[in-house]
Parts: sequence; structure tokens; C-alpha cells
Amino acid sequence: MRSFVERAGRAGASRDRPASVAHFDGELTIAGLPRLGRPGKPTAQIAPQAALSGGPLFRLDSEAMSTSGATLDGSVFDEASWAKGFITRICEACPRRMATSEDERRAHAIIRDEMAALGLTTETHAFRFNASLYANLALHFGLGTLGSLAAGRSPALGLALHALSAGSYALDSSRRAFVLRRLFPFRGSQNVLGTLPARGKPRLRIVFLAHADAAFTGFVFQPAVTRHAKPGPLYKSLRIATGALAGLAAVDVAQLLFGRSRALSILRGALSVPPVLAALLNLDVVLRDHVVPGAMDDLSGVAGMLLLARRLRAKKPDDVELVFVATGCEEAGMGGAQALAQDFRGRWDPKETVVVGLDGFANGELRWFTEGEIFPVPLAPWLAEVLTGVAASQPRFAEVRGFEIPVGATDALPFATAGWPAVTLGCVDPERGTPRHYHLPSDTPENLDAQKIPMCVDFSERVVDALVARPGR
Repeated sequence: MRSFVERAGRAGASRDRPASVAHFDGELTIAGLPRLGRPGKPTAQIAPQAALSGGPLFRLDSEAMSTSGATLDGSVFDEASWAKGFITRICEACPRRMATSEDERRAHAIIRDEMAALGLTTETHAFRFNASLYANLALHFGLGTLGSLAAGRSPALGLALHALSAGSYALDSSRRAFVLRRLFPFRGSQNVLGTLPARGKPRLRIVFLAHADAAFTGFVFQPAVTRHAKPGPLYKSLRIATGALAGLAAVDVAQLLFGRSRALSILRGALSVPPVLAALLNLDVVLRDHVVPGAMDDLSGVAGMLLLARRLRAKKPDDVELVFVATGCEEAGMGGAQALAQDFRGRWDPKETVVVGLDGFANGELRWFTEGEIFPVPLAPWLAEVLTGVAASQPRFAEVRGFEIPVGATDALPFATAGWPAVTLGCVDPERGTPRHYHLPSDTPENLDAQKIPMCVDFSERVVDALVARPGR
């Protein structure tokens, strides 16, 4: 495991930045931004908010109280308003939160302060990863396109490029190995962990994941494109593009064995279309170099995770450990979750640990996701039963069901492929096939359906209750 606590350092605020990272007395803090629940002037243009670290939350059974709770002084804590204020605060202080960036680090520092104010034991886990998933995709399918251009004259070269591209991306997508990705520089990033520890050895550990970084945008994320991603033969577009590369490699072998033919040329042309489209669409994202605000994806998940910690801290059983992780580099390819799965295997026994991702708690209907961009990654049957049971437990959860992700993955994937029971919860607009404003410049606090966040937290809390009560756990 690689973890660190930043030591004394200094960073000054610049005219175009509302805040700066600073390190004092071994603590990672944010200069110019008050912690919730502590004295300080609110950030400019952000209304004062209730302290998330206020007294323990006393939940009521009434359905009418599902989005708020009474505090010790009898006042009502408005979870949706707090969440929107928190998200606005990070969007303004950290506007370009791409993976491995300084703004990603600023956001992590704010989140760590909130965790500490809630009484969680915090730590920072360092790792190294790439900055852009889309550069990686453009490289893979761009090389495959070059292979098609070269194969007519040199089928051996075409075979090498097609096989390399297909094999490398299949390994990358399934988290088995990084090949072509290693041509890009690996830079420092971090995960921030907040723990409510068990007394003694835990019988159950639940790890929650929500990512602090924000995505790049491009034409491929326009609703006119994403709404066509419906279940069917073309649903898994990168599976099709990778499979086409493998098919092109087979065509190259056939040409080496039997020589050129019209039939092979036609087949090569048809199979080249998916990788060419994948290369061009991802190159468009790279060239735009535009990072979205990421209010929904995934600051809504981070806010929901902190609200969940606030609810659970007073009722957690002594033999249960709860870990809340703000991951880094999710948008670059689940880099933070991958590092956690590798570095924490000796610390988090898969037999006693369940991993729950919280990714996009607004702008759609709540779903649990099934993963597997190239190769299917089935959800543990007993975990699917837990989710189905909670969804059936109350009428307001009737919308919650499974959803197969068409492209990409979530932070649950590296854990699922490494043997942990893992699932991610998030919202999807059924008409679009994605949450509203997904990976678009319009993913702002103003376009955030913050009222959805408490409902998602309610469902997550009931899932925790079901996991704790499950026999054998």
C-alpha cells in the first residue's frame, strides 16, 4: 500500500483561482475555503450552508421526512440544499478537475476536510495514472486504423497492428494489464479515505467509492448520439470496435495464407468502419481538451457519500467498518480504484468486504449498474438479491433496477474483476441512456436535480441496513 500525508508546504492564491492548496502541520487543507461546521466566512457568491458536521442525524420513519432529518437543536437539516452548496463550492474552487490535475487535488482536500469534520479517520492514498482515457482510446483505435491502411500492401504489418490494438484494449478494459496505455506518462494522483472503524476485527466492511475528478467532453456525448445507445446488437460499441480489430487480424492471416482477393478486401473495408469511428470520436474529445464542471458526475455522488456517512455514523454496529473513499482518476480509466484494489488487498479481505460505488446521484432514475465493456462481469447473485429486495421494500424505490452500461465502466469494476463483491449505484435518464448533462459543459450546479440526491442516499442507506442484517455477514 502506498499512502502519505502531505507535509508542510505553501501555495499562494492566484487572481483566477478562488482558493489554493496549502499544507500546514502535516494536514492537507484549502486556503480561502472554510470547512463546514467551522468558523469562517463563506466563499464569495455561495450562501452560508448548514454544517454537515452538525449533531447526529435522528432519522424518522415518516415518508415525508425521507429528505431531511432533525438535529440535536430541533432544527431540520436540508440535505439537498447542503449538497447543492457543497457541489457549487467545489465547482467554483476547482473548475478543471481533470485526472492528475492540481484542481483534482484541491477538490480532494476539500472533501478530506469534510470527512474530518464528520469525525472520520482520514488518510490519503497516493498512486500514479494517466490523465486522459480518450487519448488512450484514440491511440488504440488509431493504430488499428493504420493497420487497415497498411494491410493491403503489408498484411504482416496490418496483422501486427490489429492484433496489438485489439489485445491491448481487451486487457486494458478488463483491468488485466496495461500495454499501449503505458506509452502515456503516469502522473501523481490520490484517493482520500475516511473511515468509521470497527471495534476489533470487523465481521463486515463496506467501502463506498465516489470520484472527485471530472470528465472531458466531445461530440460523442451529445444527446443525439447517446440516445441511440439502446440495448441491441450495437449496444456495446467498444466491444464491437475491439472485435472488429480481432476480425481484421484474422483477415490479415487469411491474406498471408491465401493471397489477396476481392472478398477479403471487402471484408477488411467493412470491419475497418467501427475502429475508424472510435478513433475519430475519441480524437475529437482529445483535441477539444474541454473539462466539464462535473456537478452531477460525480460531485453528486461525493455529496451523497458524505451525507450517507453523516447518517450512518450514529448507528453503525461496533463490528462493522465503513470506509468512504473519494477516488481520483476515475474518468481516466478508474485509476484510483485500480490502485486501491491492488494496494489494499491485504487490508480489505474480499470475504468480509462489499464495495459500493456512488456515481451520479442526480438527473435521472436510480439504477444499479452491471459492468463489462468487452467481457461481461456478472454481479454476485447474493448482492443482486439484496439490491432487488431493497428496491421492492418501498414504493418510492420502484424505479430502481439494473442497468447494463453500454460503454466505459465505474469504480466498482477493478474490485469486481479482482474478486470483491462490488456494484455501483447511479442515475440514468431512460430517454437518453445516460444521466442528463452527462459529460457535457452543461453539467453545472444550476442544472443539477439536487432533490434527487437524498432519495439516492435513502436507497443506499437501506442497502447498508440489508448488508448488515444479512446472515453470515
